[in-house]
Amino acid sequence: MIVTLRTLVMLVGLAVVLMAEHPKPFLCVDQMEINSTAGALKNALFCGTSYNPRYRPVKYQQDRLAMYIGAEVINVEKVRNDDSKLEITLELLMQWYDAFLHWNKRSSGNIETINVSEQDLWTPTFAAKSFQKSPRIQSTKQCSRVKCHLSYDGEVIYTVLCTFTVDCYTEPRYWAFDTKICTLRIYSVEYDTNQLSLFHFQRRLSYPSYPLLPYKITSFQMATVNSTMSPEFRMDIVIERLIGSHLVVFLVLIVILCLLNLFSLWFNINSSARTITVVLGTVMQSLFLVILYWYGIVKMKPVISLAHLLLGSFSFGAIVCGWTYFVRGQMRPRKRFTHCPGTVAQTIGFLKKNRPLASFLSIGYLNEGSEVEKLSNEWDDTQAEQNAQTSDACERQQDDDMTSSGNEEECEIKWQEVVQPIDRILFCAMLTAYLLMFILYIF
Repeated sequence: MIVTLRTLVMLVGLAVVLMAEHPKPFLCVDQMEINSTAGALKNALFCGTSYNPRYRPVKYQQDRLAMYIGAEVINVEKVRNDDSKLEITLELLMQWYDAFLHWNKRSSGNIETINVSEQDLWTPTFAAKSFQKSPRIQSTKQCSRVKCHLSYDGEVIYTVLCTFTVDCYTEPRYWAFDTKICTLRIYSVEYDTNQLSLFHFQRRLSYPSYPLLPYKITSFQMATVNSTMSPEFRMDIVIERLIGSHLVVFLVLIVILCLLNLFSLWFNINSSARTITVVLGTVMQSLFLVILYWYGIVKMKPVISLAHLLLGSFSFGAIVCGWTYFVRGQMRPRKRFTHCPGTVAQTIGFLKKNRPLASFLSIGYLNEGSEVEKLSNEWDDTQAEQNAQTSDACERQQDDDMTSSGNEEECEIKWQEVVQPIDRILFCAMLTAYLLMFILYIF
């Protein structure tokens, strides 16, 4: 009994929803029983004439009915277990003139527009099919939220909300995005082009550009074709979405470029390998940076955070490139100032007082031969103590204003002796900065 009562309540609720969604057909009654001007007008239009909603609303059957049609995209969803199909919800808007349904608004209480049921007047029925080779044919009879507005001059505005399953094909040229091109044909199965002509509305579309997750509509073109046996209304819809695997690919490329920046510091500063890695990394990061910002601004917003991440890596690469060419200029034989500042030498001497840190700073370059190993062998513990003593002596001499030429030569340290430790310090600083950047991006 309880189950039966629940079922009855559900059926009643469904009936109420359907009644509220679709206007009731007008029932002809006696003129004395009508107590409103709109009711009297409908009674005169649908009951006082021989109007038949099954025939085209033209005075002569050989006349052609002109209809304007347009569409607005409401939603796009994927079809489960089928990546080649999409469910596209459209609001179809049609407009035509009914040759029999018009009235004098002055004698009808200045009523210009009335809402009528689709069963009271002639309405078209269209079939829908994908432009691809698909045997499935859909109909506009399954559409919902039907609205009909009839004006005093016979103009009919007819809107319906339809959901069609459309076959789409993937466009591989737009890599990094899942781009699909969907073409939908809406055509008449009852009338030919001699009886019905279609024209599309020339008005701005109001489909949402970004909230249609996970897809974004990038192109929506409409056209009417009246040269075939049946009048057609075609829609070409191009949608795209940025999928997670493509974001991972972008992230992997950024990681590779970051490693290239770090790896370049392990080549000798005067070698061609250092030049190739520094220049290649800077050029690739600059090009990739422009592409990412373009994708983020024009295409998809999630790429913007990756572009910011690459911007930080590009800044570090520019620092390494500038450091490399600055030191090369200082190490030229004809350069007047070939010695590094005393502060730099004092800092390195202080760091080398720590045995593990001194061992790390003394690690040689990857492309260092047997003839160029003095940086890794010279900066041993004894040399570190001598440099520390020399730095202390220089500080005392500076405090006492002793400026003898012999002592200046003794305190000066050339750039060749500090390049390798500075490269190791830069490596540690950049590695720490990269780790912080990626942690901030993830969290």
